[in-house]
Amino acid sequence: MNILGILILVLIVLPSAYLFYLARKRYKLLKDMEATRYHIARDLHDDIGATLSSISFYTHAMKQQLLAGNTTATAQTLERVGLLSREMMDNMNDIVWMVNPQNDTTDKFFEKIEEYGTNILASKGITFLFYADANVLDVSFDMYKRKEYFLICKEAINNAVKYAECTTFELLITRSHQTIVTVIKDNGVGFNLDTVKQGNGLLNMKVRVANLGGELTISPVVGKGTVLSFQFAIPPKW
Repeated sequence: MNILGILILVLIVLPSAYLFYLARKRYKLLKDMEATRYHIARDLHDDIGATLSSISFYTHAMKQQLLAGNTTATAQTLERVGLLSREMMDNMNDIVWMVNPQNDTTDKFFEKIEEYGTNILASKGITFLFYADANVLDVSFDMYKRKEYFLICKEAINNAVKYAECTTFELLITRSHQTIVTVIKDNGVGFNLDTVKQGNGLLNMKVRVANLGGELTISPVVGKGTVLSFQFAIPPKW
């Protein structure tokens, strides 16, 4: 084949290959968007739907308590309804924040984690130490993984406030080549992993870490605190 024939072949093949590449990329983008919408819909159904069902149940209970003249029980139930409502509002705010494209940058994402931890832990007199490697800031988390990562950190912070009885809580995020490494630790009372019943909090964290492609390691020491750690690879598309 002469040079002219090769040139004509290249001019025909290259545009076709490029169009095929664009079509594949568009298809992948649409599939990712579809998956993200599905996960958001699932979260809305599971979290908010369950909370609304609980509020409906407690409202019915309050009606019965009022009819029975039990004002003490009514007040306790009303307090529970208020707590559930606030939790639902917090969850809604988290979802809205995550889907807002203005918050796509990693520095804003880590600011969100640090702000949440500072506000919650400071209210209990717990010192919060937050550290993120500078080379983590150039990692771009997609919407779904950003949400899962934030909820892992949020659950760990809430567990420390409720159960750890700690004075210091640390959240360390580092990067090793194409891997994100996260270490979460406190200096609280710890627990015996073999005897304690793992509640929904730890189980949810394990599931969310698995969704990121990692595995959660739990290392508690009675009287000395707890260390949670996990790592996951940075996919090429990030």
